[in-house]
This record gives sequence, structure tokens and C-alpha cells, in this order.
Amino acid sequence: MRLFLLIAAITLFSSTSWGFPSYSSQWAHRSVIYFAPTNDEHVKQFLLETLINKCQLQDRDLIALVVTEDGFTQPKWVKYEFNLNELFAVYNIEPGSHTAVLIGKDGHEKLRWGSATDWEQVKRVIDRMPMRKREMATKASPCSA
Repeated sequence: MRLFLLIAAITLFSSTSWGFPSYSSQWAHRSVIYFAPTNDEHVKQFLLETLINKCQLQDRDLIALVVTEDGFTQPKWVKYEFNLNELFAVYNIEPGSHTAVLIGKDGHEKLRWGSATDWEQVKRVIDRMPMRKREMATKASPCSA
């Protein structure tokens, strides 16, 4: 009986049984989840732009995830850690659409946009967040721009 209760508790409180981000009050990073129907040219452009902006994204503790309706994920581990259909449902993503969602360290949605990403706007939104302001006050950016 104790073993059953232990297994039930582990399953119930497992982080993979909850949506992304975690149900905790503070997340270790900010996230952008890019939802798309398939691994198409918009996804490839988004991934390219994350590489171009890599230093600024790392400086802002921002990780980028891609999830498509047909099961493609970047990074690959996302499909093993999360129920992809549930992610689409949790973030109310319209089937067939390209939708990106910025999630703050508090776990709340901060910004939502379509297929093209305005990285300057994303960085401005992040830099206005209270946690980010504290981060900027305590450490210098390693990025040149």
C-alpha cells in the first residue's frame, strides 16, 4: 500500500505531468515556445534568428523551443518531456497557425505573435520585466549590442 501511495505521489507531482512551464511560482528561465503546423520555412527562420541572437537570448535567460503539430521539436528532448498536444491546448494555439509565446520567469505569458519574430520587441518586453531589471542592475551584459 505504501509503495502504491509513493508511486501515485511521484506521478502526481512529477514535473512532466504538468504543462510547460512548471507549476512552481518561479521558473529558472524565460521561454519562447514557437508553435507551427510543420517544420517549414518559418520554423527554419525562427531557429536561424535564435542563433543570430544567441548572446542576447542567453544574457536574458531565454530558451527557445519549437513544437509542431506533426511532432517535430527543437530541441529534440521536448517531445519526450512534454505532451505536445497538451502544450497546444494549454496555450490555446489555433490549428495550422504559427504562434510564438513568450513566458516569463513567473510562468505567465508576456507576449504572443505570429510567424515572424521581432527580436528587438521581444528583448524590450523582457528588459521591462522587474526580474530582468534586477538582473541588469547586478551584472553587466557580455554582449556587445
